[in-house]
Amino acid sequence: MAIGVNDKQKKVIELCAEKNLFYLEFPFEFPQESVDEVKQVYDEGYFVKHRGGDSHGWWSCALHGWGTGKRAEYYRTMNPSGYDIKEEDVKYGWTELEEVAPRTKEFLLDHFDCSIMRRARFMLLEPGGEIKAHTDRKNRNIWGAINCCMTQPKNCYLRRTDTLEPVPFKPRKIFFYDNGVEHEAANNSKENRFHFIIHGYTSNKTKELFVKAYEDRYGPVEL
Repeated sequence: MAIGVNDKQKKVIELCAEKNLFYLEFPFEFPQESVDEVKQVYDEGYFVKHRGGDSHGWWSCALHGWGTGKRAEYYRTMNPSGYDIKEEDVKYGWTELEEVAPRTKEFLLDHFDCSIMRRARFMLLEPGGEIKAHTDRKNRNIWGAINCCMTQPKNCYLRRTDTLEPVPFKPRKIFFYDNGVEHEAANNSKENRFHFIIHGYTSNKTKELFVKAYEDRYGPVEL
């Protein structure tokens, strides 16, 4: 029986948990044009405060997301449940930021199945900003999120709290990372730190990239 991509993807998730891996590097990079686009998004004032609580200096805006009207809304940066809105009452799609960031949209269309994508957001951590230690899920799963580095000033980190191992971000590098591991982030520089985070990408195309990311580093996956 042929080994399917779903079987390999599940095996890689298991192997990463067994190896206690925090991240896997994507097999290609984010486009340089997107770095220019996020600066325009910032200059035009699209970023809104994201979450709150013990964290500060964290801002976001959605290129692809959801809305309750005819189109998705860039300022809806959390899941619908974060606004006490039911999934059945929203519609996913491109926000008006598609006109400001066409190259980033093109990149997503080229490499992901956007028909099933949920949120794809520009993220800003201001100078002096920090995201307190937290987990985004109860179980280990390195398939949890894709983080694309756009800018990475010195003295910035996203790291796990138990070992203080950081994701080795460099501009345009992309990583799967396990947001079920307790992690924290900080920008101790004097510059804005821009990243791009993707959620909702469970297509065979992305699963194949996920398996490749593992095999490029650790060798063939055997079932």
